[in-house]
Amino acid sequence: MKLKNIIFGLAALWLLSLTSPLHAQTDPIRDLIDAAGDAEKYPDAAAVVVFDSTNLVMEPTGLTHVVAHTLTKILTPKGIKKFRSVRFDYDPASNMIDVRYVRIYRKNGDVENVALSGMHDLYAPARSIRWGGRMKLLPLPPLEIGDAVEFETYKKGFQIAYLGQPNEDEERFIPPMRGHFYDVVLFGGNYPMMEKAYVLRVPRDKPAQYEVYNGEVFSSFYYEEEHLVYTFWKKNLCPIPHQKRQPDAPDFIAKVVIATAKDWPEKARWFYETNEPIFDMNDEIMAKVEEITRGLRTDSSRIAAILHWTAQNIRYSGITMGKGEGYTIHPSTMTFRDRCGVCKDIAGMCIGMLRAAGFTVYPSMTMAGARVEHIPADQFNHCVVAIKRPDGSFWMIDPTWAAWGWDLWSLAEGEQHYVTGSPEGEDRDAIRTYKADESLMQVTSRWSAKPNGDLVGTIHAVGTGYSDTRLRRIGGDMPLANRRQMFEGWLEDVYPGAVLKSYKIGDALNFHKAIEITLEVELPGYACASSGFLSMSSPGLKLIVGNTRPFNLILDLKDEERKTPTHLWVTRVIQLDEEIKLPSGLQLANPIDEATEESDIASFTQDVSVKSGRVKNTSVYRQEERTVPKDKYTELIAAQELMKKQAEAVWTFRGGN
Repeated sequence: MKLKNIIFGLAALWLLSLTSPLHAQTDPIRDLIDAAGDAEKYPDAAAVVVFDSTNLVMEPTGLTHVVAHTLTKILTPKGIKKFRSVRFDYDPASNMIDVRYVRIYRKNGDVENVALSGMHDLYAPARSIRWGGRMKLLPLPPLEIGDAVEFETYKKGFQIAYLGQPNEDEERFIPPMRGHFYDVVLFGGNYPMMEKAYVLRVPRDKPAQYEVYNGEVFSSFYYEEEHLVYTFWKKNLCPIPHQKRQPDAPDFIAKVVIATAKDWPEKARWFYETNEPIFDMNDEIMAKVEEITRGLRTDSSRIAAILHWTAQNIRYSGITMGKGEGYTIHPSTMTFRDRCGVCKDIAGMCIGMLRAAGFTVYPSMTMAGARVEHIPADQFNHCVVAIKRPDGSFWMIDPTWAAWGWDLWSLAEGEQHYVTGSPEGEDRDAIRTYKADESLMQVTSRWSAKPNGDLVGTIHAVGTGYSDTRLRRIGGDMPLANRRQMFEGWLEDVYPGAVLKSYKIGDALNFHKAIEITLEVELPGYACASSGFLSMSSPGLKLIVGNTRPFNLILDLKDEERKTPTHLWVTRVIQLDEEIKLPSGLQLANPIDEATEESDIASFTQDVSVKSGRVKNTSVYRQEERTVPKDKYTELIAAQELMKKQAEAVWTFRGGN
């Protein structure tokens, strides 16, 4: 069978497949629309996807032809609004898309072909990364509930990868790792789906390996004269849930990861060979390396100096370098001149400078916030730096996340998989799991309570690990002129009428010691007071639960049922050491019970005592997991709910004059 016959025949594959095991019925499209049901069947959905069919043919070069065929039924007014237009994204640097047809099946039985002459070819919306991505946008005629929108597209090329250099004509559609194919296929979307099917044809000498994750997907495999055919399908798919602090969808939605590459070392060798030409130096860069490492005697100090210079001086902003942007690392000389780039360019700048300082360094691909499976398909959204030690192991650093970070590798990137491009070819590896105590936030509050209920005192915060990063970003991101207003806002949110008498904050660019924040505060009328009586709650704990930014808490989670894991990025400990001096003669009126909520996921403990006219409050919140399984969500919330409860608990004191 000739390739062009396959390509032009793909449009008919869906109708032919109606008699295959993928479908239990032989009804035409109109009957499929009727069988899809209505809003009563899908009470929370604006639309339902009747079918989503993707057929791909890979050429020996790796160039891939993709025909997508989709039919979606409108269920609610919100669905009408969502389908005022249809959008088709593409990147002219690496792929093209042709919208073959768009038609509307009206609920009254009419079929309306939408004129493609109304299509607009526009720049796609962008923020921070402006690489020239485009979209084809087609306005649709007014729809009604019960109408269905069908479209078919033909796409040629590959999605953005990190590297590769296009040449002429069809060459720009061939993936950087020539002769290979990869994909990650998610079986889920924004709407419920009656069925999703994915069919891949590869040359018979390019067998693919695949694995299914996060659930079940049906599959089949068979031989054709010139191709191996892989088919995957699933029926009755629920929409991807959207909850606060959920992981990336590929970590919990059923997916197929497929690739023709043999293993990660093969991919890593290619990554190394493709990267090598871009780490060029010039006299100006060499002079800068000498300047920032002058007088430093240890490898670790030189590495830290180069890392922090790169992190603080190369802004995160993706500008186009023209042809090939999006999958080529900018040359070090270009990044040094422009002082901007995305993660791959910031990493490339750091690699070049470290090599100039005498280190053996390579780029490394990673996935921030999600897993990289063992099938060697590109599953990356981030680029970092791997420094080779004498024993052959790697010291991983990340100049993108090191901005305003004390650590050379952010503790929010624990358990993260990475693949390093080296001459030998490295296998997939992972960052270790970080313990909660490595990101300790120590809050110390000292207060003096007046008989009229006023409190005067100080709040002091200092952290380690990621907790230091949270405080350091406050000092680094906020202009000096706005800092007082920011701190006053913190206080006002928690203590109405609070007065910020003074504040101190350390130098965010001093990476030799932890940054510290100290607020001197007056809280008029904070305690309820009368003759011989005083009642109040913990001012320190109220600040912690009332201002989540510096403490990186998630007290706003209100889900009764968790449908996804809860991704918290980092384990942590927040410890409050509080002391309040009481007016003379006041004693605790009621015993204060010790508050404890403990589990393997999270815990909160509080110990309050009164001795010699002073209230001492030690409260500790511990979060032991960075990703909490959905069946453990209640344990996480229980610890945080107890902390919130104790922040509102009232202490009552009697006696005195």
